Amino acid sequence: MSAQENEDAMETTGINGSIEPSTFKLLDHLQTPQYVRLYDETQKLKERVNDLTSYQQAHPRTSKAPSTPSEIDAEKKIQNQLDLLEKRLRAQLAMTRTVYRACVLKIREEKAETAEKKAANDALILGLHNLKYEESSLRSEIAAAQNYDHKYTKLPLIPTDEFIEKYPQFAEASEHELTIARIEQEHQDRVELEARRQEKLKQKQKLIAEVKKSKDDLTRLDGMVEKFVEHFEPIRKVLATE
Repeated sequence: MSAQENEDAMETTGINGSIEPSTFKLLDHLQTPQYVRLYDETQKLKERVNDLTSYQQAHPRTSKAPSTPSEIDAEKKIQNQLDLLEKRLRAQLAMTRTVYRACVLKIREEKAETAEKKAANDALILGLHNLKYEESSLRSEIAAAQNYDHKYTKLPLIPTDEFIEKYPQFAEASEHELTIARIEQEHQDRVELEARRQEKLKQKQKLIAEVKKSKDDLTRLDGMVEKFVEHFEPIRKVLATE
């Protein structure tokens, strides 16, 4: 910025940045047609007041009553001009009041509209805060789910490559679908293994029962042999003596 521009700016705004009264123009800061018109009507009213005041000062009333025809005529002319100026002043005052009321109504309308928009904006802000809170809660739940010590992570699942090689229909499946399929396959395998274990257990119980039966039979046979030996012991002795 040049030195001249700095001086112009200082003349307008002052040294501390404030607006100087001598350079301030209210009309430059009016942004709506209603306020501009009210300003214009107020200036007209000011002119009417100044005209009446100036005329009254230029033609002061005297305590002496006019006596000559010329004085009476001059007094009438002055009074007529005063009446005309007062009439113009009252008319301008009425116009200014009308415009002022319109501005007041406009201000009330703008306030109502502003309040309505503010309420809508507050509702949007509240909704945004609720969405942020919900997002934070969902992120916390997602983090908790991701860090949760799931039991399926400890399952000895078949490796992914081997599973896809064994079941190629899951080659295009997502990671989630593939994990579910691997868990279900592991469950089926365990069900089959459990069935086979139960079958083997039944066979074991059957073999144990058969062994026990054979052992009992051998025990009975041993008793019968012992009894047989006892019964034939005298015969063995007789044959041994002969």
